[in-house]
Amino acid sequence: MTLAAERARGASFDEWAEHYRRGTADGFEPLWPSECLIRLFRGPYVAGLEREFRGRRVLEIGCGNGNNLVFLGALGMELSATEVEESICRRTRERMATLGHSVEIRVGTNRDLPFEDESFDYLVSWNVVHYEENEPDYRAALAEYRRVLKPGGRLFASTTGPEHKILTGAESLGAHRYRIGRQDDFRRGQVFFYMDTPEEARRYYQEFFDDVLVGRTHDHYFTETLDAFLITGVRGDLA
Repeated sequence: MTLAAERARGASFDEWAEHYRRGTADGFEPLWPSECLIRLFRGPYVAGLEREFRGRRVLEIGCGNGNNLVFLGALGMELSATEVEESICRRTRERMATLGHSVEIRVGTNRDLPFEDESFDYLVSWNVVHYEENEPDYRAALAEYRRVLKPGGRLFASTTGPEHKILTGAESLGAHRYRIGRQDDFRRGQVFFYMDTPEEARRYYQEFFDDVLVGRTHDHYFTETLDAFLITGVRGDLA
């Protein structure tokens, strides 16, 4: 990575820290876990999913203010997480402690997870992996997810679909790359890697995981649409 890219990446991380700080101050931070994530863990939608979670280890990538961790902790799992900036980690540790949950939160990114190989039974990546800017980095992120999962461990991921509001006005750069163009979003100008079809998502994830399933959730909230692919897969034995 070039020095300019490193500086730009650092600036974007600072913007995320400010985004979470401002959301807390203004009362707009998400307080509840994703309904889709709850359904995947607790519903009948994933064949063969182990239903006893107590004592299992879970890692959430990009945990934000911990809204999904509250649910995962309620299942009795041992909680670990990453965020891109230490001030976010600190606030989320404190918030989780007030809610009665102990969580190990470390600074890390999709492609650099500060945990040992084969550490986790579950990995949750909720609207995070598409922040990689190109195909090699996207694949590197999936390889890193696989690395920290135990053999037989399961990935649950959500990633933006082609009709999501964030892509309104985005510039297509080809090869799944889009430059964000929304004037009202602090991510304007950043390049993200998005899937256009479920088949494309399946192709990428099958390189790293077995028994891959791809679903989709599509919600239209009067003036804006949220569109996401839901992906799960299992780490198989090393070849």
